[in-house]
Order: sequence, then structure tokens, then C-alpha cells
Amino acid sequence: MRALLVLSLTIFTHTAWGWGSQGHKIVAQVAENNLTAKAKLAVAKVLKGQTLADVANWADSIKADSDWVHTKPWHFVDIPDGQDYGSAEHSHEGDIVTAITEMIAVIKSSSTTALEKENALKFIVHFVGDIHQPLHVGRPDDRGGNSTRVKFEGKSTNLHAVWDSAFIKKSTLTYAQYAEALEPKSYVLAPYDLPEISFSKIIQECMGARVDIYNFGADHVLSNQYYKKNLALMNSQLLVGGKRLAEILNKVYR
Repeated sequence: MRALLVLSLTIFTHTAWGWGSQGHKIVAQVAENNLTAKAKLAVAKVLKGQTLADVANWADSIKADSDWVHTKPWHFVDIPDGQDYGSAEHSHEGDIVTAITEMIAVIKSSSTTALEKENALKFIVHFVGDIHQPLHVGRPDDRGGNSTRVKFEGKSTNLHAVWDSAFIKKSTLTYAQYAEALEPKSYVLAPYDLPEISFSKIIQECMGARVDIYNFGADHVLSNQYYKKNLALMNSQLLVGGKRLAEILNKVYR
């Protein structure tokens, strides 16, 4: 009990993370920890013994490959302030909402191959993580924070990079330790009735979070106060993303 208390204090007082490699593994591990026995067996079979965390970053690793470069727009969706998914203009190349929906359909189809189902599962693991990173539901005027220059811990960077990777570099725990420490926290989850997913709720949560994310002052310096203020938000999004991923997979493989 004392060790768990120390672990929890370490995470929630001194560390945070974005959705870089480690963040995606955390989301995947939370999901793995919440799979039903049937879903866990099915996932292991589809992934040939690999875990969800093992494949969590596959979708990022293939983006530079000419065979997969078309998947780059699938990792995000841009929605201006004051609009919603239904009213915003979308890329004809697809976005994260259409990608998750289509990958679930691939898994559930009786006419797709084993390799197609495997790749679809890998995409789902990654994309459900991405859609819970608030800047992957970004403002189009600054490309989801990529064009907003900020300074964090004395270094010049951009806002998206801070949330994707800079925060996570402050951590010393493994992704499995993070997932374990997050698990006792309780969050209300949206019910899902596959293949219909409550994307509107997820998008609403991310767009609401953007208010605090962009609240860093005219000097664009992300202070320790900014870091601490957004820590609970990131913890929530990572845990809820993992729980929702588990719920999706439990229903896909029920």
C-alpha cells in the first residue's frame, strides 16, 4: 500500500505526459488491463502474441512509408472554435473519426483478411489514443498547435510538441507503472453502442480542454504553474482514452 501511495504521489505531483510513444503505450496498457478474458484472447490471436502496448505506436512508425503516407490525415481532425464535427469542413482524405469507424468495420467484416484485421486493430489502438489528445482535435488556424511557438523549460518549441512529447520526457516511470497508478482514479465514461461511437462527446471534451491549453499568456512561456494546472487534464484524458479503448474492443470481440 505504501509503495502504491508513493507511486501515485510521484505521478500526480511531479510528472505528466503527452501522447508521444510513452503516452500511447500508457493508453494501450490501461486498455489491456480492462479487457475481458474473451477480448484478451482474441487480441492476442489477432496480434500474434503481441500486446496492445507493443503495437500502440505502429501507426506512427509507418507514416513515412510511401505505402502508408495516405494515413497521415487519419491521426487528427481540425475543428474551429465555435463549431462542431458536423458543421466543420473536413479533409477529403479522411480524419480520425472516419478512420476509427472504418477500422472497426474492417475488424467486424466477414470478408476482410487476417492481415487487414490485424492492421485495423493496430490503427484503432493508436487512433483512440490520438483522439483523446486535445490538440489532435485541433484548431485549423495553427494546425493543432504545431504553428504556435512556445517556450517550455527554457527551450523553444511548439505547443503540439509539448503535449505530444515534452511533458512525457519529465517522467521516470515505465508505461506499465503509469497505467497502474492511473487505474484507481474514477472517471465517468460515455456509453458506446458499436459501430456507433460517441465521438461528439469526445470531441466536446477535447475542445473544452483547449481553453486551458491555450491559456499561457502573451509571452508564450509555459510556466510550472501551467504544467501543474494541466496535469489533471492529461491524466484524465489518458485514463479515459484507455478505458474507452477497452470498452470498444470488449464489444468488438464479445
